[in-house]
Amino acid sequence: MLEQMEQMMTEMTANEQPEIQTHSKDELDEFYSSSDGIDSEVFAEMRSSLLLVAGDHYARRDSSFFRRIRDSKDLSKEQKLRLTKNHVRKICQLYANNIVSTNPSVGFTPKDEASTHDLKSAELHKSVWRDAYVKHNIDDKVDDWVDSYVQIGEVHTKVFWDESMGPVVGFEPLIDEATGQPKLDFLGNKMQDFTKPVASGEFVFEEIFGFNLLRPTECKDLDKAEWLCSRKMVDKAQLLKKFPDKKEFITTDQDETYVIFDITKGGYGQSNKQTMLQEFFFRPCLRYPNGYFYYKTKSGILAQGELPAGIFPIISQSFDKLKTTPRGRSPVKTMRPYQAEINRAASKMAEHQITIGDDKLLLQNGSKVSAGASLPGVRTVNYTGSEPKILAGRDGSQYLATITQNITELYQVMMVAEDSEMKDAKLDAYTLLFRSAKEKKKFQRYIKGFEKFLIKVVKAYLNLAKAHLPDDAVIYAIGKNEQVNIPEFRQYSDINIDVVVEAQADDIETKLGKQLVQNHILQYVGANLSKDEIGKIIKQMPYVDNGEAFDDITIDSDSAMNDILALDRGEQPPINQYDNHEYMIKRLSLRTRKSDFKFLPPEYQDNYRKKIALHQQFDAKNKIEIQRAEAGFIPTDGALISVDFYVDAPNSTGGVKQQKAKIPYQAIDWLLNQMAAQGASQKSFENYPQGIQAEISQMITQQNPAPVQPEPFAPQQV
Repeated sequence: MLEQMEQMMTEMTANEQPEIQTHSKDELDEFYSSSDGIDSEVFAEMRSSLLLVAGDHYARRDSSFFRRIRDSKDLSKEQKLRLTKNHVRKICQLYANNIVSTNPSVGFTPKDEASTHDLKSAELHKSVWRDAYVKHNIDDKVDDWVDSYVQIGEVHTKVFWDESMGPVVGFEPLIDEATGQPKLDFLGNKMQDFTKPVASGEFVFEEIFGFNLLRPTECKDLDKAEWLCSRKMVDKAQLLKKFPDKKEFITTDQDETYVIFDITKGGYGQSNKQTMLQEFFFRPCLRYPNGYFYYKTKSGILAQGELPAGIFPIISQSFDKLKTTPRGRSPVKTMRPYQAEINRAASKMAEHQITIGDDKLLLQNGSKVSAGASLPGVRTVNYTGSEPKILAGRDGSQYLATITQNITELYQVMMVAEDSEMKDAKLDAYTLLFRSAKEKKKFQRYIKGFEKFLIKVVKAYLNLAKAHLPDDAVIYAIGKNEQVNIPEFRQYSDINIDVVVEAQADDIETKLGKQLVQNHILQYVGANLSKDEIGKIIKQMPYVDNGEAFDDITIDSDSAMNDILALDRGEQPPINQYDNHEYMIKRLSLRTRKSDFKFLPPEYQDNYRKKIALHQQFDAKNKIEIQRAEAGFIPTDGALISVDFYVDAPNSTGGVKQQKAKIPYQAIDWLLNQMAAQGASQKSFENYPQGIQAEISQMITQQNPAPVQPEPFAPQQV
């Protein structure tokens, strides 16, 4: 009775699905308004930074400062001149170039370098990301991300799978309105609605500007925020195509006008053909075990549900952080006062040159000046009274020292002087490496921060790829030869389990260092390495185009790794008669000696033993066939030679006596050659463990028994 009750309770628990307590529209509106208010000053600073980088330092013509100048009665129109000497953009470009020049990227390292699974998993993840890097133009996106990272002070991107993108792979079926079931043709096939195409789907990397990302008021770290909200302006017609059943939430208030920040206009514009889409994303938590999302407008919620694969899609990184706030700060904030003073002094210099720049002629009362006689190449002036005086014009040079001082201090504060040091190009490889390591320290903190951002992007993409990428897309990325290892790629839902994604700046100095180290390895220990081991080293060289050039060298190790991965998954891979059975026996027996082998299920361990036994049989059979082919018939030509081996021979009395055996010369020569060949064959066994050697020797003995001893024969007399 107790067991039945426990079973009933278990079934009830399994059938019960915990109800998710979602947020209402009013709650989301409250989140939005409170988070927008707390960071309003930061958002204004971010927008202002973009204007400064673009050179629009005086874009806001309606400010009180400009109204004061325009309304003043003591200033003329010429004195309202404003000049911009844009050093901000140059320095921002310098920072961005220093980050991009290191070619920031990621590398994939197995968490357990002794684990075959982790080695293969790291290799597969690397191939999938390399395919995405080319397919989605990540190189161009890196340039945009770096610009936002430097100019705005924050970089954010949303990685998600869009089912409406990609090539068309089919059409939706026609639905019978009466039954609600797909319509069938006379052959029983589903009829297609050619007005509703179905796309294959594609990943999207959507950049979010810092002033369009909202966070909870209590948040202290964007990477740990309970939720993040992305806001963007979307055409109402485009939004209606995606959410046709939510028309009342999109077309409400047709006269509603939104103020849009447009840097091309140097400020803000207005639009009534667009509406603001708010995208809320909640991280996995107790309330939302798999995370949750909301798409809403000002009027209502358009869509909601759990996050695909439970992966939070927004990745963030700040350039500089200030204490007590999670928002980032751009270097433009440091440059702003210097640039403002440079522009002010330059404007005053220009005003002086325009207003009092020309020389002036001073005359006393009663003095007159008139044009004199015209002579070739000579200009004369007549004057009466006292001699006139010339007052030289002003070029504003009194402001030059201020401008120079501020420019110098600006470049010193932003560490531009250190970066602009002259570099000697005539250096040997090792000096180049040491110098490169020293120079990377100058902007290492900012380069390191951006590399962290790339690592988070790669992790999010690969975790989502496991859930969304179809098998044919994975095969295209990793190659048909690795098709059998797709389960290794999808085995874990989280990339952190078996692969470590590390920052990897593959600039020319880093690649050169790797090449030099690998050259030394081959130079000093290459003679002691096998052909397969040399092939592995060559494939890791950064300047080598791997392709299929070295597949012949590494085919044995690749085959052994694939079989080990399959055996660890419980599969029994078939044996190819053309395998290198000696190498396969060595690799498989080595796997059985590892510490984690005993934790495999017993049937998996038995599969290993069966496969090793089959390879031993093939190996023994091949050796026997080679020996038989080389053996042939024993030659009997040549003179008889006595050897120290006694045989029985009949005597004159009919008895038996012992005498030395006499063997033809060609037979002895053949025997010596066969013994030498057999010795070379036996030497190949030395690479096996002793247990394996004994098993193979036993197989050879069983399959090739010793020949039956012939009857004693009467040797010929020499």
